[in-house]
Amino acid sequence: MKKLFISLTVFTLLAVGVVKSQTIATAPAKPAEKKAEASTFGIKFSGFIRNDVFYDSRQVVSARPAAQGELLLYPANVLNDLNGNDINAAPSLTMLSITSRLTGTVTGPDAFGAKTSGILEAEFFGNANGNENVLRLRHAYAKLDWPTTQLAFGQYWHPLFVTDCFPGVISFNTGMPFQPFARNPQIRLTQKLGSEVNLILAAVSQIEAFVSPGPTGNVALAASTTGSGFIANAVVPNLHAQLQYKSKSLLLGAAIDFKELRPALSVASAPGATTSVSASELVSSTTFEAYAKVTTQDIVAKAEFVSGQNLYDHLMIGGYLAYGAAPNITYKPISVSSYWIELAGTGKSVIPGLFFGYTKNNGAGATGAVATYARGITAGKASLDNVLRVAPRMEFVSGKFKFGGEIEITSGTYGTAGTDGKVTGTTNSVTNTRLLFITSYSF
Repeated sequence: MKKLFISLTVFTLLAVGVVKSQTIATAPAKPAEKKAEASTFGIKFSGFIRNDVFYDSRQVVSARPAAQGELLLYPANVLNDLNGNDINAAPSLTMLSITSRLTGTVTGPDAFGAKTSGILEAEFFGNANGNENVLRLRHAYAKLDWPTTQLAFGQYWHPLFVTDCFPGVISFNTGMPFQPFARNPQIRLTQKLGSEVNLILAAVSQIEAFVSPGPTGNVALAASTTGSGFIANAVVPNLHAQLQYKSKSLLLGAAIDFKELRPALSVASAPGATTSVSASELVSSTTFEAYAKVTTQDIVAKAEFVSGQNLYDHLMIGGYLAYGAAPNITYKPISVSSYWIELAGTGKSVIPGLFFGYTKNNGAGATGAVATYARGITAGKASLDNVLRVAPRMEFVSGKFKFGGEIEITSGTYGTAGTDGKVTGTTNSVTNTRLLFITSYSF
């Protein structure tokens, strides 16, 4: 409760102070100005109709849909039958239109001396496996803008997904699992520290597909599931701070992100016991991110480095491990490091691009795990050591219509993880080649 009180007090004082100071500093608009502005108030719709056709050379692990989905993460491991043939070596061909999107950009009258705006966005991706083609909420985000301060509330990209510096790949996976990818309910403050420097502070929660793993029923050591309750029960929100430098040709940034989960509410009173006692053990994780973008007349170069823990909710590999015996269960986050770099042309009609990504499982740093809550990693069993991807692409644009082609080559290195979650010893690599063709009509 003390941490919750401190967090809420800080954000409340920040918000009240910003509103008060900015309202006093802003002069009231003249009647003529109000009349002119009123004509622009309302909602403006935009979006695109997109169709994807892709061929995979083998079975893959994807975030959505579950089988051979748009959000490809890495190739499935070798699964041999009785004759030694790899069952997962089977290729597939998929066609989907579920990423088509409708966006409403909202503007309205000033409030608290600030310009107001918002985004309401939906797509047909569905919010869970099995309900594709169903409309789902993507963004619902309202902003108050003063000359040097912005306050925003609602569901939007997690601050680790930097909207000015993310992979421009054609694939809808947007660089997963190398790029943190999540949309979350949040409160975000952006403060200008100068003409080219911004400080970003945020308090973030979880929802939908972008949630953390934990034991079923909130019972320690139970089978793994996912949900927003694990962060909700920890009470303290995911806290984020980021410093960003942005000029016309150069973008630089660094961020730190802190997250805390309460995996279980109860635990057996003793090993094998049918009675239980309350559990309050937390698992804390910290993530560091650095990124850069350079824009020249002919080329845009982007790069990002992430060193993080328990990034399952960002559709990356990893999570956390459980240790001990009932009723004394503790948890440690799995660490991963991730790098990506991209080069792209700046043309208007023909746009080439090349993406490279790599992520590495660094384990939890302590042996003796008795349960795993993670993606791609299971203590004592076959797990990912690393994932590597190279993806060249070409886009052809005419007016509002675009054709795009991409060759996405993703290799995963598998081995047996120790009780610390880290892979050592003999490994094997499997590779999937995805041939992707898309059409997109924007409006």
